[in-house]
Amino acid sequence: MLVAAAFLALGLVFGFVSLALGPLGLLEALIVLGLVLVQVRRFPERAGAYLIGMSIVPLIVLVSIVTRMPPCPAGQASSAGPPCYASITLAAIAGYVLAGLAGAVVTGIGLRRLVA
Repeated sequence: MLVAAAFLALGLVFGFVSLALGPLGLLEALIVLGLVLVQVRRFPERAGAYLIGMSIVPLIVLVSIVTRMPPCPAGQASSAGPPCYASITLAAIAGYVLAGLAGAVVTGIGLRRLVA
């Protein structure tokens, strides 16, 4: 369980990195996810905890952006006009939600195996 908590913390860090560094940070987070998924059959709780952690910070940040700003009109340059969010933000939210849900399912499977 302590190792799963460490992977949750690792996921939180890489979730922040995936937003702060843009595509390069997302690539780093996905590489680490690939390394974690190599052992998903032996330790599913680690992969699940990492996925949950990786989705928490980006979801908080992106949902707060969507709730505070209006969507950008089609064709508007991001530097011109009032602040707004691009339509890709909603797709990113959906991706992070799916990652978090997958992490919850995998963590549940892993915890069920530990108890049984």
